[in-house]
Amino acid sequence: MSDPIPTGCRPVDELLGGGFERGVVTQVYGPPAAGKTNLALAAAVEVAGGGDRALYIDTEGLSIDRFEQMAEGRLDRGDGDDSLEELASRLVISEAYDFHDQREAVRDAEELAEEVELIVLDSATGFYRLERAGDTEGGESLRKVAKQVTHLLSLARRHDIAVVITNQVFTDPEGDRDRALGGNTLNHWTGAIVRVDRFRGGNRRATLEKHRSKPAGDTATFRIVGDGLAEGTDT
Repeated sequence: MSDPIPTGCRPVDELLGGGFERGVVTQVYGPPAAGKTNLALAAAVEVAGGGDRALYIDTEGLSIDRFEQMAEGRLDRGDGDDSLEELASRLVISEAYDFHDQREAVRDAEELAEEVELIVLDSATGFYRLERAGDTEGGESLRKVAKQVTHLLSLARRHDIAVVITNQVFTDPEGDRDRALGGNTLNHWTGAIVRVDRFRGGNRRATLEKHRSKPAGDTATFRIVGDGLAEGTDT
């Protein structure tokens, strides 16, 4: 098995055992503006900056400005002579505007699976919330999302690539905290789970909730900065 896919942020990569693991689906979840997209995009930029290709399925409206900031930061840290355009050409962005688009983009990912090192689905559950509102068949919309995740898992295993999905949260009326949408159904099909939260002092905290070789409960602190991600600051 090949090396994991790093984010370029040392504490996060150490938390993950080097980066996002290949052969499994990693779920990154948390509340709005916690840093989920930044983590996923950082990994995609690292792949492209290293000369390989990544597929980014975007359901949230990815900021091209943010991508360019992170890409330029990666170029500044690298030792090659790539231009921004050359790096950008190795990131394939597939935009989805509704649940049908998302389903087709996930299905079509198979066509690129042999050519990429990473597939990102950001987010897996944004349209699920809309589908669920009109779901009269008792969980049919969740089954559709789970089918997409299992398809991505099969690609990860067959092609030894990393897959990252981002996920939103809901308030659990029976608990004291919010939880990942999709609950046990999605958790079952994801080999690693990382929760991301805002933390004091402008930091973010990543908590490892599930991993095949790392202890659950470990945390890492990081910051979102102009050109990417950085180590957290003491508070």
